[in-house]
Amino acid sequence: MKTMLMKRILIVSEHGVPVFDYEKYSRGDEVLVSGLITAILRFVEEIEKEKLSRVMLEESQFLLKTQDAFIFVFQISDQMPGEYAEYVSSCISDNFVENYKEYMKKFRGDVSVFRDFQEKCKEILLQCGIEIANTLTDSVESKNLRAWCLLSADNELLIVRANAPNYNIDGFTIFQVLGKSLQKVTSNIQGSMKSNSYHITHQGNIIQTICLPSSIIVMESKVDELTVKRFRQYKTKTHQQMIDLLKKAYEPDRTEIYNRSLVSPLTNKEISYRHKTIFDLFQAAEKGMQYLFNSPIHIQIFSTDKQTTLVVKLINRIFFLEFDREIATSKLLEATKKMFEQDLIVKDDIPEVMLEKS
Repeated sequence: MKTMLMKRILIVSEHGVPVFDYEKYSRGDEVLVSGLITAILRFVEEIEKEKLSRVMLEESQFLLKTQDAFIFVFQISDQMPGEYAEYVSSCISDNFVENYKEYMKKFRGDVSVFRDFQEKCKEILLQCGIEIANTLTDSVESKNLRAWCLLSADNELLIVRANAPNYNIDGFTIFQVLGKSLQKVTSNIQGSMKSNSYHITHQGNIIQTICLPSSIIVMESKVDELTVKRFRQYKTKTHQQMIDLLKKAYEPDRTEIYNRSLVSPLTNKEISYRHKTIFDLFQAAEKGMQYLFNSPIHIQIFSTDKQTTLVVKLINRIFFLEFDREIATSKLLEATKKMFEQDLIVKDDIPEVMLEKS
């Protein structure tokens, strides 16, 4: 069932004329709603001598803001936290006033100038995370979605949803840890606050974290097709053999291999700063995933709009695959599935010490 947190964004002139209706939520009744809201506001101000800020309905409410002779109308679900609703509505109304304050002084009814605000409104919603939250349970992959939560930029739980029955409530605490970890890694590596990460266990559990300037989204899914059944077959491959396999499967721009012992010490000098920072995120996720699902991670994807890093953890080695561009996660997951399904001839009698030196 789709969770629609924001149901309407409407901007009305002081005379009751609708000047902007966010097209994704539009229902074609903006004139009727504008007239009704304006009439209610005037009635309350005349009778009660106070300004009306909310109109309550059975399953939603109208949040009303008046700025510079314009009325901003936000219809929100009653499941949307009040403080977060205030934050989102303020971001939109403040941005509108800032961009159109000069035009608003000489407004005579031509609303065409406000059409550009459609894209800006969409951008603000994405930054706030609300648009993503609206579509989580309405996506093609929704059948796999077991739980999700929305966190503030300060890592406060704003919304939690569990689709799976009897869901482990401790999962949401782990979601907070992953959100904070991704936020820290993104800030250290990118100097910005936009990124995306996937953590995939041996059993096909996936936790995706989306870090935005104003919020963090964390989702947990189960994809049986990503369960690893032949994981140990790579233990006896040399570094070069593994590089060849990974290049064929993923076509990365660069590949780096570390023996398992090299990435563990915190003061290790042989691993790059970027890889060490990303591996810290990997370890934070693995602790949570082992607690929730009793299954370690074998794949992590860390991506921004400029670069993607794929981390593959095998029995005795860690592989970092770097892409100088954003790669579709679906492509990486499909490549992962194919790679681990390969029937490989292995020699199990190679001593472990030789593998570490390979």
